[in-house]
Amino acid sequence: MEFNVLGPLTVHQRGADLAPSAPKQRQMVALLLLNPGHVVSMGQFMDELWDGNPTPTAVASVHSYIMRLRRLLCDRPGDGPTPGAPRQRLVTLDRAYRLEVRSGELDLDVFHDRARVGAATLDREEYRLAAAQLRAALDMWRGLALPDVVRGPLLHPAIRDLEATRLEVLGQRIWADLQLGRHHELISELAALVCRHPTNDVFATQLMLALHRNGRRAEALDTFHRHRAALREELGVPPQPRLRELYTDILTSNPRLEPATTPARPDLVEALAS
Repeated sequence: MEFNVLGPLTVHQRGADLAPSAPKQRQMVALLLLNPGHVVSMGQFMDELWDGNPTPTAVASVHSYIMRLRRLLCDRPGDGPTPGAPRQRLVTLDRAYRLEVRSGELDLDVFHDRARVGAATLDREEYRLAAAQLRAALDMWRGLALPDVVRGPLLHPAIRDLEATRLEVLGQRIWADLQLGRHHELISELAALVCRHPTNDVFATQLMLALHRNGRRAEALDTFHRHRAALREELGVPPQPRLRELYTDILTSNPRLEPATTPARPDLVEALAS
């Protein structure tokens, strides 16, 4: 069975998509898949499905949804890891439910595994391999996470955190590419990212650096000014010290900003990896 949340919700088994069509049942499956350990309590289902204001029949409704999902999400004969493996994937615990997801079945787990490997490779300054590994992690995404699932008070922050993680990994991949001297081909990608995320320090830093390395100092400095204005207008905060330092370095054409076989700016590496 294959579970996918990095895009529209799908549950594939032998070529068929078993994901439920009913909105609340889709919410339940999504919550199970995004919850660490894939365990969700009755109270969590109530909060998510009824936004903290359950109806008098909410508990009975959850039980009914669970019965339908249990019939839907089960292994067919021969699909289990061993001949004697239980066919049911949705297990009832003490006032909670667990969805059995095996290693490699959930795209989110594969993404996290690949991202961890890529980050470790980046820390070792093996930039070419790190770029490939981080790109493979990002390739797991098929668009926005769960755009076809209603977001309640639990799913909304969970999906928001997923997007933040994707952007962090993207920043790491771009840093690896910058260290490989790919600044020219990165400018259009970074310009689009800065447009979509005007208060993101990492992308602003990377665009400034890429523009500077392409001999476009005025545009690099202008990027800083626009980023500072966006921070002031949207968040009411000034740029971080490392960005102001980068601005000064660009003004003075500091040679440490040029590509090197080892990181020219350790502080930027830490910023991108954090």
